[in-house]
Amino acid sequence: MLGKSPEPVGKSPKGREAVVMTARAEARTLVETIAGPLRLGENVKGALSRVARATGLNDRRVRGIWHSEARSIRSDEMDRLRRAARDARATEQARDEFRAVISQLTACDAALGLQGPDLDRSVDLALGLGPGGDDRPVDQGS
Repeated sequence: MLGKSPEPVGKSPKGREAVVMTARAEARTLVETIAGPLRLGENVKGALSRVARATGLNDRRVRGIWHSEARSIRSDEMDRLRRAARDARATEQARDEFRAVISQLTACDAALGLQGPDLDRSVDLALGLGPGGDDRPVDQGS
């Protein structure tokens, strides 16, 4: 019994890790990525229309990919889908970073005892910013 593993014989773990995705499955996943979450009051057809506009493909082709009716995906279509998905991921990442920065600013405002998240920093007297002699209310003429 020398040289044998004490573990039971079965499939290699590498076989479970390596997942080969067909072009149709990848295209459908890319359509999901581009569409993102449904917007308020939007249905799936509307989301697929947004994907069509973002990729330059026609609506019927995008719906065919979504419903797995497409027999094949051309390379130019796959390139468009990948590019639009990359742009959608970048946009989502930028939104997440923006939300994180706003959250940090809110926490800093709270730590400093400032009023609230809607604080207008252009009229902060503590920083020496305030209405000057040249400032007039909007409703008065020049």
